[in-house]
Amino acid sequence: MKNDCNLWTPRAFSQTIQLPYTLRMNATRYEKHLTLIALAAFACAGGLVNAKTSDTANAGVKTPQSKEAIELGGFYVVTQAVSDKGTPWADKILDVRAEVAGVRVREIRIAPMNRNCAHNVTVKAVERLLPNTTVAKVAGKFKLCSYPDDDFAGVIQVARREYIESESVETSASHTIVAKCGTQEKLYELPYPETLKFEALQRADPRITALWDLADDVEERAFGKDFSFGGATATQNKERQELGAKFVPEIMGGKFDSGFPDKTCAFADCRVHNAKSALQGYGGVIDEKDPAYVEIVNVASLHLAKFEVPAYSRDAQRAHAQGEVRLNIFFDPATGQVTNVEAESGDDKLQDSAAKAARTWQFQTGITLKSPVEVTLRFGFRCPMK
Repeated sequence: MKNDCNLWTPRAFSQTIQLPYTLRMNATRYEKHLTLIALAAFACAGGLVNAKTSDTANAGVKTPQSKEAIELGGFYVVTQAVSDKGTPWADKILDVRAEVAGVRVREIRIAPMNRNCAHNVTVKAVERLLPNTTVAKVAGKFKLCSYPDDDFAGVIQVARREYIESESVETSASHTIVAKCGTQEKLYELPYPETLKFEALQRADPRITALWDLADDVEERAFGKDFSFGGATATQNKERQELGAKFVPEIMGGKFDSGFPDKTCAFADCRVHNAKSALQGYGGVIDEKDPAYVEIVNVASLHLAKFEVPAYSRDAQRAHAQGEVRLNIFFDPATGQVTNVEAESGDDKLQDSAAKAARTWQFQTGITLKSPVEVTLRFGFRCPMK
């Protein structure tokens, strides 16, 4: 079995560690934490580390109580996802709050409508009231008011992989949990799992790694196992946009700022951005029809008896290939059949699709049009006007 004890190897820090957009830890308390890590390393060396039974680790490290001593009044989770496919980024806010009749669970998604219309942002939302329950019951096994703040942040720091930068991760998600515990607000930052020694961290303290599942667990409980913003009908999308529009003032007003990074980034073009940056491209409810289009610029002069517009491949769209493609098309005047197609100009990712379609065209017979004929096709995106 692979030895993951290096996760707990203590390091010397010349200054207090500050995690991104997290309160700075007191140096004395952090030194205490390093001592606890050293104890864990010693236990690990002796094969004693076990999240449930390690007497050595439990002797010094504060552990969550079975029942939260401080009442969980509410919590929300901000998820910032990045992807090399589909929309380049998406921010989600899962908000859980107590009401007289039960607990209201609300999920808000902020994201570009399309990779090629990245500055046209949609805000969608769903919500459900779970009757006759409490926030703590909705949170379930996640005892959000019981984790010692400093120990949590320190363990995450020690678990980081030094050779993996966040910017190198192509598809993943980070989470920030903000819990209202009595009169205090507790914050837990969960970076991309790929940037951590995650399996070792899971063996050391599965209570911490379980927090990455909190948002999915609550979402499934509130909206069902098969829920997805991406699987909605056009009618559902419109309804969700209309509901999302009602919550934009709350977001802009800073209600969820504790869960977002502080960094301002135009149109959320960088993966670490605040809520206002995410909403910079928002202009209200928009039509989400596919913005990609292909047109034959000089179609009226071609006297075509039969033709199909070229396909705009997903690969070309992901590469944001667009513009004009010019073809020389050779045809038989007697039959109107195309005999050859030559690409004169245009993006290579578009030329093949244009030529393939042109080979299926048929010209009218008995006309004065001479072969070859030059054809101009235009590929592009019509993003909604704000």
